[in-house]
Amino acid sequence: MFDTPFGWIMISGVFFALLLYMVIVSPIVIDGHYRRSGNKDDAAFTVKLLYGLIKYRINVPFVRFTGKSIQLKEKISTTSAGQSDSHKQQEEIDAERVVRLIDQWKQLLEMTRDFTGVVKHALERVDVLRWRWTTSVGTGDAMWTAMATGLVWSIKTSAIGLLSQVVHLKSSPEMQVNPVYNRPAFTTEWSCIAQIRFGYAILAGLQLFIRLKKWKGGVKLWQNILFKA
Repeated sequence: MFDTPFGWIMISGVFFALLLYMVIVSPIVIDGHYRRSGNKDDAAFTVKLLYGLIKYRINVPFVRFTGKSIQLKEKISTTSAGQSDSHKQQEEIDAERVVRLIDQWKQLLEMTRDFTGVVKHALERVDVLRWRWTTSVGTGDAMWTAMATGLVWSIKTSAIGLLSQVVHLKSSPEMQVNPVYNRPAFTTEWSCIAQIRFGYAILAGLQLFIRLKKWKGGVKLWQNILFKA
């Protein structure tokens, strides 16, 4: 049977169906890390697709205020099929650009005001595999340090409570708040690993695209926010 054209067509069909299934069920893994110590910020995010064959990493080492604007410097690296590409970008955000971005976001929210159900359904498919959040806080005064410690704990527990309502926590969150009594201090470090099936992400993206197509200039506005903001 496999010596006939029909047999080869059937084998090819089964192969491509299996390949498509593997792509659909493959996870999109997002690994995020953020650390703030004093006035220094360090953030890195890695996105892995197709079982790690494609990797997209963004490093944001610092944010600098120049008085009239904010300068953002980031290093972006992409790995695909064993080949890597890396380049640096520098963005400058002034007051006029902030106003323009806010206006664009308002328009986008208006276009997607009925999209909350789709977003909620997509978030229900997200699995959080790891959540670590460690903070050290001190004011130089024992009483105020104790109050600040309690406030930070309250913020963290509230955040976890909200998070558990919209995504699936696959492991117990790891959180610490360490009081520093002898000096003013604030250091926080957060890391998270989350994943969603490729098929669910594509489905949510298609639903968003169809909704934006109904609005004049909706797709172009979305592209401007994603690639120019």
